[in-house]
Amino acid sequence: MGVSTEGSDMSRVLAVYSEKGGVGKSALSAGLVAAARKRKLGVIAGDLDPRGTFTAELGISAEDAPKFSMNDLLALDPKGETGLAADAFAPASKAWSGVHVIAAERALANRETDNVAVGLEFRLRLGLKGVVEEDMVGILDLPPRAGGKLVTSALVAATDVVIPATLDEDGRIGAAEALSTIKLVKDLGMNPDLRVVGIIPSIVPGGRSTLKDAIGEYLADTYGALYRDDLVIPRHSVRQQTRFACVPITDAPGREAQALTDVYDRILTASGVEA
Repeated sequence: MGVSTEGSDMSRVLAVYSEKGGVGKSALSAGLVAAARKRKLGVIAGDLDPRGTFTAELGISAEDAPKFSMNDLLALDPKGETGLAADAFAPASKAWSGVHVIAAERALANRETDNVAVGLEFRLRLGLKGVVEEDMVGILDLPPRAGGKLVTSALVAATDVVIPATLDEDGRIGAAEALSTIKLVKDLGMNPDLRVVGIIPSIVPGGRSTLKDAIGEYLADTYGALYRDDLVIPRHSVRQQTRFACVPITDAPGREAQALTDVYDRILTASGVEA
């Protein structure tokens, strides 16, 4: 059991990104953390969304947020040092034991307009270097934003990007715009080896729907193999229940929880994380 590092100088760091909100981005991030824990991998969960949804689901509230967070890490000038992300680790709640969280807070939004911190976009990559070890994986939850310093920081630090897309207009737009930002980061040489795992159909309702089917066909026709209709994340109420309770989906009983666990695990594999 381990993490594939072929073609990279670090283990897998997965960024979960869409430029539209409400497409299941934080839910997918938490699902990937749960699946990685089930594989007994160490997990570093980095939250780059100032709303802190991912942080909260991992059991860290605003009241007990660590003194040194993602905001502080991105504001810190490393002066060539690597591995400083370890200083920002906060333990997730008991239900998520073994997960190291780099927590978000509302003040993280200030980094978007930070014109003092030179090279801010490269600080997370430097901070994680040497920290994401063998038998570990990093999961980064990005804000639903068109570029900016927080998004760019995560895309520079990541090895792979997973794009969740609800099969509606928001999902379609969010995926298209995310791919444009990813292309820009690659073309500018900021992270030329960044790999898009795929556009993942997210929170997909059962049954047939004219809009759902039309959006799916559009994504398949437009993006070809990047549209991963083999990795559909179904809409099941158990996911909202575990999210409210701040517990991993892997702890929930029943067929629906197992179906979700299975697809999160397969997304990990598609991202280069070995079973």
